Parts: sequence; structure tokens; C-alpha cells
Amino acid sequence: MQVSPSIELSGLVRHYLFLDIGEAAVLKLRLFSDGSTGIVFNSSSCLFWGGGRLPEAFLYGQITEYKEVYCQGPAQLAIVVFHSQGLSRLLNVPVSGLNNSVIPLGEIFGVDGMTLQKGLGASGELSEKVSQIEDFVRRMLVGHGIGGDPLVASALDVIQRYNGVIHIEELTGIVGCQPRQLERKFNAAVGLSPKHLCNIVRVHAFIKLLQSEDGASLTDCAYESGYYDQAHLIREFRKVTGLTPSQYIKKATPLAVNFLQL
Repeated sequence: MQVSPSIELSGLVRHYLFLDIGEAAVLKLRLFSDGSTGIVFNSSSCLFWGGGRLPEAFLYGQITEYKEVYCQGPAQLAIVVFHSQGLSRLLNVPVSGLNNSVIPLGEIFGVDGMTLQKGLGASGELSEKVSQIEDFVRRMLVGHGIGGDPLVASALDVIQRYNGVIHIEELTGIVGCQPRQLERKFNAAVGLSPKHLCNIVRVHAFIKLLQSEDGASLTDCAYESGYYDQAHLIREFRKVTGLTPSQYIKKATPLAVNFLQL
């Protein structure tokens, strides 16, 4: 289930996800980037990534390449999904060093993080869980948070408005800076280059279009999403997801848009 944040936190948090994985067997899951970072609470502690068990509560940075996650037994996940600049705003540090990293929540937020983890484990009502998460984020913003880089915020808005179909020279012309300046700021605030984020946003715009138009062909959706042809679509889609569009549609069961059961 996807839950929207309060208006107060909507500039920082994209949404909250609450997922139930009820299978008893070992499941292979595919995770790929949506340009976001986040915090995961895994009450059952049965998720594995890169050969190791994931912590019960952890922060994750940008995912630059798709990942395989394995779930051994049923799991209940609560995920705070930040906007692209959200993690750097919350931590007030350059976030490119956190790319492809998983960090136990207690190592970042100390006692506050551990208290939230325990509180969510004891809560039954969804509304109570959301309230606890939002109280935690507000406290962390007071202690650490910053307003974010306005130049990056403007560029992110343009990228979303164009669904990722924009050349970097055009983007920098709109926001008023040099390409190297924007790339440096993006690496610090987002953890990705503007071009990399554009590719991710365009893939997700294609997925959204494909899901919203019953019977639409891959070729038609490819052209509408800014790809030159179907071959171009497949190549770029596979870079982000590790799958072809047909595999995504026919062989994967989405738990979220970018988190699939294979």
C-alpha cells in the first residue's frame, strides 16, 4: 500500500510504502532505481542482499545498478521513500558516497533510530506507523536538515516536467548554470548525474504510460516516451531494470513499480 506524506513533509518524502510478502519459500526480487533514496523497516529480518542479511532497519542510498534481493519467508516492510534530494537534505552531507550502500539506522540516527524501529514493530495500525515515522522525520530535520540546493531543485522539477527527455545543455540553459556545475551539485545532493537521472525518469515515464494505456504497443509507448525506436527503448530499459519491457510485463510481479518478484 502506498501512502502520501503530510503536506508539511511532501517536499522531502515522496511516499510511504507498506508491503506484505506472504510467501514461505525463498523469493527472488529485483530492485532498480527510481531516482529515490529511503529508509526500510523490515520486521521479519529475512531479506538478503549481496550475500548478507539486511538489517531490520536501514537507510539506503541511490541505486546506480539494479540489484537482486532475496526474501526467505514472509516479510512486512515499511519504506520511507524520499525525493531525489531528500536524503541530502535530511543528513546535510554529500550523498554520492552512500550510493549502493545499506547502513543500519542506528548508525545514522542513534537512539532515535532504534526507538522508531521498536515503535513500528509494536504498532498495529497503519495510521499510527505513519504518525511515528513523520514525527521522527520532523525531529531529524530540526537537528540536521537543510532546505536543499535551489538550483538542483529547479533542475529536478524540469527533468520531471520533461519526463527525462531533455538534453543536459537544454536543462542547464533553462536553470541558468554550466553543465559541470550542475553535475557537481547533483552528485552531492542527489547522488546521480543529471543524465543518469534523466534516463531513470524516462524509463519510469514509459512504465507509467504502458500501464495506463490498455492495448498500447511497445513501439507507440517508446516513441511517446522519447525513444528513437523499440531497440533504443529495450537497450535503455535493460540498463535500468535488468529486464526487457516484455519481461517486465509478462514475467515479473510488481510489489512496487521498481521492486519486483521474479
